[in-house]
Amino acid sequence: MKNLLNSTPISILSFLILFLSFSATAQNNSDTVIMMDGKERKGKVTAINDNEITFIYTGETLEYKINRVKVNKIIFASGRTQLISEKSTKQNTQSTSNLAIRKGKMAVLPFKVITNMPSVDKEAVGRQIQTDCSNTIKKDAPMIEVIDPRIVNATLAKNNISVNQLETILPSELAITLGVEHVVFGSYDVENTGTRTSGSTVTSYKSKKNRKGTAISSGSSYTSDTYDSKITMDIYNDKGSNIYSVSRKPFMAGLDKYHSTIKYLVKRAPFGSKHK
Repeated sequence: MKNLLNSTPISILSFLILFLSFSATAQNNSDTVIMMDGKERKGKVTAINDNEITFIYTGETLEYKINRVKVNKIIFASGRTQLISEKSTKQNTQSTSNLAIRKGKMAVLPFKVITNMPSVDKEAVGRQIQTDCSNTIKKDAPMIEVIDPRIVNATLAKNNISVNQLETILPSELAITLGVEHVVFGSYDVENTGTRTSGSTVTSYKSKKNRKGTAISSGSSYTSDTYDSKITMDIYNDKGSNIYSVSRKPFMAGLDKYHSTIKYLVKRAPFGSKHK
């Protein structure tokens, strides 16, 4: 009995050491997700894509989706660290969040292109319309400081924000990130609806003096693609208020026939030369 009592504390101590060792091993085998606000989440990262991170908390089985822009870095159980979103410096945050510095500045975002034509490079067309819209605003409203599209796109890329993610971020947050007072969202919906064949006939009359004439007819036809398209434009201020929302069909049909419609919409915006 005495030996049993003497061995009990040793057994309990051994159990505690084993338990603590197991707990430490379990924690060391966990991935650590460092959020942009400094908070840590421990568990297992199961997938990473362009938009989100799939994560399971330690001791759970349910998968969670975390937006990439909210994650600073991941420290894997192996010891490897992967940077996801770089934190802005304090100085940069203070400057872009300063209302006085953002005053009078505008950023045009890449237009989202929606089409049924797989051969169309949607990102390239979207950036092209973005540049066209920026240049049109500069020309029609010189009092506005329009940020160079290359700077806008570089800032978005630095913050790991893709075109498809723009709709998931508050306009006010984008305005602060880009350091502007107004942000222009846009989309170009263009659908190839088929083809159309047109033709024409020309009749000429050949004759000689004092003789009967002969009618000669000739015809020609050509086939062209037909499109159904629409340009949408929304402008938000840095408070998140929508100050201009409009959509319009281009005046001419075609994949690249958007310029005149962009010009029309810009002129009728609150800052435009034809605003009523």
